[in-house]
Amino acid sequence: MRIELQETALIDRYLLRQLDEAAMREVEACMLASNAFAETVEAQRLAHRLIRFYGRRQERHRLGEIYRILHGEPGFARQIANIFA
Repeated sequence: MRIELQETALIDRYLLRQLDEAAMREVEACMLASNAFAETVEAQRLAHRLIRFYGRRQERHRLGEIYRILHGEPGFARQIANIFA
């Protein structure tokens, strides 16, 4: 694997807390020693956040569509009304 891909995989495992304690400390030491590496970690952390945000948005949209379809079903709407009545 290329060095860049190995670094990306290492950072992913670090951000996802999939490394053992020694490896976590090693990554943190590298961030202290290298501003460029620290910036790379921060950029990847931001990418993770954006991916999670986009995934949540997509899931909300999907669930909203399911709700809209189910709410349009007279039997379902009646059952929900009975549950909360």
